[in-house]
Amino acid sequence: MKKKQQKQSTSWRPRGFIQWFLTVLTVLALAFIGSLAYYIWNPSDFNVTLRISNIMSLLAMLALQMPMFLVILTLFIIVLLLLAVWKKALIARALLIPQLLLVLFLIIEPITQTLNYAKNENVSVSLSSHFFGKTEITSKVTQDVVYGTTSDGVELKLDVWPAHGDSKKSLHPAVIMLHGGGWVEGDKGGSPHWYQRLSELGYTVFDVQYRMPPHAGWKDEVGDVKSAIGWVVEHADTYKIDPKKINVMGQSAGGNLAMLAAYSMGDEQLPPSTSVSPVPINSVINIYGPSDMTEFYKNKRSPDYAEDVLKKYIKGTPAQFPDRYKILSPISYINENTPPTISFYGTSDRVVPDEQGEILDRKLRENSVSHEFYLLPGADHVFDVKSGSLNTQFAFEKVKAFLQKHN
Repeated sequence: MKKKQQKQSTSWRPRGFIQWFLTVLTVLALAFIGSLAYYIWNPSDFNVTLRISNIMSLLAMLALQMPMFLVILTLFIIVLLLLAVWKKALIARALLIPQLLLVLFLIIEPITQTLNYAKNENVSVSLSSHFFGKTEITSKVTQDVVYGTTSDGVELKLDVWPAHGDSKKSLHPAVIMLHGGGWVEGDKGGSPHWYQRLSELGYTVFDVQYRMPPHAGWKDEVGDVKSAIGWVVEHADTYKIDPKKINVMGQSAGGNLAMLAAYSMGDEQLPPSTSVSPVPINSVINIYGPSDMTEFYKNKRSPDYAEDVLKKYIKGTPAQFPDRYKILSPISYINENTPPTISFYGTSDRVVPDEQGEILDRKLRENSVSHEFYLLPGADHVFDVKSGSLNTQFAFEKVKAFLQKHN
């Protein structure tokens, strides 16, 4: 009887190579999934370095943007669990069951939040597209059109995505598209699903390249954007554009530049890089763009990243250059004549905190500016990187209605 009890008490101990292998693999999976869950629920430490915390933060962002990542992880846990049951690896089995439940929760919770939010906003979204949706690129794009040459001989370029339909019979509104990348990296061509969908709606999209550090000064990026806008209006006849229907759109740093160019149009503090005239902007589409640069520098979620990119872009800190930070903040120019604006931010954005959206919303309301502000629950930075995701579907439907209203 004593021997039987002793055998039962030690049966949890792994025996043989396979049981030990499954147990060790399960413990490693537990550490990985626990860390992943932490950085999903505590969005922070974004930076492109080899530190473990930064790597896990990037993987958490990937998990939120690419739902198949968590689905594949779920399948991996199920396979491990079946092997643990088959090989009677009791410790592995006991640890894998809560892991499976945790990963399933990580999949289901953000989906449920977004579906409820979309329902409350009367937006129809597709769950199948969230996992498997793709945007087919059919537009005939004209690439690397030179929209200006700077005083030091640098050619500024953009791509043209023509509006679908019969361009001979009517003029089309234009959307000037600005990429993200923290003002220090990135390039045009990064969001083809947006360009394709907008062109299908009848908008000609101009996907703009702008200069960045170390070769650009702190006013050059918005100066290049204003030059691109002026060039589009000057070539309105060539591209069948209605010069009174110029809309500006951007993501992250591009959203900041879209607001900054539109709100400060004609301001002598921020002139265009080339000789073009000021252009009245019809509307602004801001996707998680910083609105107050001084507050953005104080970023509590990813302070190292914010400080790094802003020092490269503005050439110093707010303490060194308070005027520069104010001049490059879109909220500095908001008044009753500010163009209508639609903005999207995520409550789990680890790069641009949702407070940036709240600051913008408050300033626009104070000046009675026509605007829409959407704070997406559980959405992270670059939530619209996947063309079929629930958040992308939501944003597209709202942008579609907004552009129809203002064009």
